[in-house]
Amino acid sequence: MLHGAAPPPHDPSTPRWLWVAAGAAVLLVVGLVIALVIANMSVKNQTAVEPLPPMPTPSSTLKPPTTRTMTPTPSIVPAPTTTGGSGTPSETPTPGAMQTVVYNVTGEGRAISVTYIDTGDVIQTEFNVALPWSKEVSLPKSSLHPASVTIINIGHNVTCSVTVAGVQVRQRTGVGLTICDASG
Repeated sequence: MLHGAAPPPHDPSTPRWLWVAAGAAVLLVVGLVIALVIANMSVKNQTAVEPLPPMPTPSSTLKPPTTRTMTPTPSIVPAPTTTGGSGTPSETPTPGAMQTVVYNVTGEGRAISVTYIDTGDVIQTEFNVALPWSKEVSLPKSSLHPASVTIINIGHNVTCSVTVAGVQVRQRTGVGLTICDASG
């Protein structure tokens, strides 16, 4: 053997597994691109909401509306009985008689909303209400809806009260949803 002789030249070709891995990566990328194109096309063809049906055209021959009348059946109401007592007549609401209602809400910060029965039996809602809050309304004594206040808040206690004709009829403390109403 010769000293100083160079080793046989090394084959500079790349290994076969590297070509296989590169081919698999290219196939994977091409497959993903095709899948994205197909998915994008199917999304464009979908409708989020179906179109509304066409509006009916007004017909020139309309039937007159029919009117139904109901005859109320008379009900027999027994006369109120009085038991012995102070001799003062009981207070009966007269039609149209009004009473003063005061709603109070105390607490810290702001309430998300305060809903209450307003004059005329109308439900009112106020949003982002600074506390303390108070409202005075006039409701008929024979109201369809009892005096009521509902508070929605987050994170802190609120106290609500309903005062009818100067007498506090309800007081509650709560977090989240707090309801005070005069019906009990």
